[in-house]
Amino acid sequence: MRTQPPSAGRAITDYFNSPAWHAPKEAELLAAVMTELMQTGQPTTTHSLIASVLRKLELEMNEGMLQGYRRLLAQLMEEKEQ
Repeated sequence: MRTQPPSAGRAITDYFNSPAWHAPKEAELLAAVMTELMQTGQPTTTHSLIASVLRKLELEMNEGMLQGYRRLLAQLMEEKEQ
């Protein structure tokens, strides 16, 4: 009986679920969000950053990334209160 080699999709899933992969830090996520906003011509105000992070939270499926976006959102909210 022949066995099928693992698919590329499965290999990618295994990689992101492995301990070797670490979710980006909040600074990296913030840089990515700001870059996206600037590329689309939107302002990089605290309000627009928070709105963008909320959209990311609605769409993200990876638990590690979700945690990163949650921490980033908490930092942005903290900054807004000050």
